[in-house]
Amino acid sequence: MQVGDTIYLDYQASTPVDERVLKVMNAASTALFANPHSADHVLGWRAGAAIEAAAHQVANLFGLQGDDVIFTSGASESNAMAIHTAVEVGRASQRTELLIGVADHGSILTEAKICPLDVRKIPVDNRGAPNSRCLDGMITDVTALVSIIGVNNENGAIADLKDIATICRKKGVLLHVDLAQAPLAMDIDLLELEVDFATISAHKLYGPKGIGALLTGPGVSDLVKPVIVGAGQQAGRRGGTMPTELIVGFGEACELVKDSGLAERARVSAIRDRFVKILQEKQIASLIGSQECRHPGNALLRFPGQNASELLGRLQPQIAASTQSACASGSIEPSHVLQAMGYDKMIAAECIRFSFGRYSTIEQADAAVAVLENAFEAA
Repeated sequence: MQVGDTIYLDYQASTPVDERVLKVMNAASTALFANPHSADHVLGWRAGAAIEAAAHQVANLFGLQGDDVIFTSGASESNAMAIHTAVEVGRASQRTELLIGVADHGSILTEAKICPLDVRKIPVDNRGAPNSRCLDGMITDVTALVSIIGVNNENGAIADLKDIATICRKKGVLLHVDLAQAPLAMDIDLLELEVDFATISAHKLYGPKGIGALLTGPGVSDLVKPVIVGAGQQAGRRGGTMPTELIVGFGEACELVKDSGLAERARVSAIRDRFVKILQEKQIASLIGSQECRHPGNALLRFPGQNASELLGRLQPQIAASTQSACASGSIEPSHVLQAMGYDKMIAAECIRFSFGRYSTIEQADAAVAVLENAFEAA
């Protein structure tokens, strides 16, 4: 995707809204403007029915049912709900511990800091994914919840969800997975995996910002503790008037991923691989982590001897990319994800995350390589 003079290579921070999603959102804003909780007239019924249909679209992408979807304002709220739920489960069962991934998203790390449970962090493996072997030895009788990131937002590493879910199930511990980055990286059947809670976000899969969901597995929906209580909407699981247009757009975005996700992943991966290969052959950059079990659009690259922030500054306005996740962008501290992988602060400060997506092309990737070459020559 190119916006004016800028090649967009920051799809893991946010994806552009697909035109097909915008179309259904515009139609909903015209015809479905009524409060979906208005139970006394037909316009309210229609808005409510549209939300129910969208919930089925979202759930279908993950092997679930519409009732398993709790709509939220986004991934951060969904992650907060998972931590709040862990606290309540702990109080009810005398479990005092929360296990989270050391390389988890900042919203989980921040919520964990302020929760009353004892928090321990699961190390990463050599790919930068949660280490399932370490997790197996960490779970105890007082563990209330295990929370891990399914696809890392910085290094792109895909967790072994089947292994992790099996470990948690065997030990009788609830599992929450942050899947915000996952829909564009792999097929997911949460029912088959037996994951208890999962976080998703619309703007990571070509839907609108401001809408996400916490997905619930069988038998755990009643455990959910909302961050926003409101007036008891969504069966008391999350308060507040539901934003019909955003939810309809979210549903359409999920439907599009369901229909064409496999082919899209292959195409995006080929573009990413070409970009990485050329930069490595020119000895400009090297890939951090393995290309196996990785988000197809992710290219976390090290530029030896270059300060990443300064290099990105020289790339403006031609390339949009990030030194780390968008939530931590501008931080003076190098990426906690890279440090969790064993890289020191100097190496972490030399890394840039480029991420490709639906509207990326080979021509854009090649043009980005040329811009990087010019930036090095001008340095």
